Amino acid sequence: MRGVWTALILVVAVIVAADNAVAQSKPGAKPAPPKNPVAATAASVKAGQQVYAQQCRHCHGVKGLGDGTLAPTNPRPRNFAEGKWQFGSTDGDLFNVIWNGAPKPKTEMKGMKGTLAEKDVWNIVNFIRTLGPKTAPR
Repeated sequence: MRGVWTALILVVAVIVAADNAVAQSKPGAKPAPPKNPVAATAASVKAGQQVYAQQCRHCHGVKGLGDGTLAPTNPRPRNFAEGKWQFGSTDGDLFNVIWNGAPKPKTEMKGMKGTLAEKDVWNIVNFIRTLGPKTAPR
């Protein structure tokens, strides 16, 4: 009898795990934004500024105004100085947009996954926070 209960528990566990995997893989399912593991220290902000200058300023501009030399005109890149966020306002939301890109056709933002290390993206998030209002959500 003990073996039957063990087998039943195992079957239920497999069904629950499979159901969770299917729910997370549904089209349009939005994963929970990750928490920022990188403290917003002066060193992190400086590192983020350096990576931003190499990878982001072409569209977002030196000061993050969305006026870079390669900025598309429609839609314009995000103006970070405004502190308004189209795809979520937490650090995790910003990370997801930088890492995975933003949804088309609302933007031309391509993801940096495969181009940058995760820590570099978190540093960029910390730098972007210095461009907008000091009350921007973290």
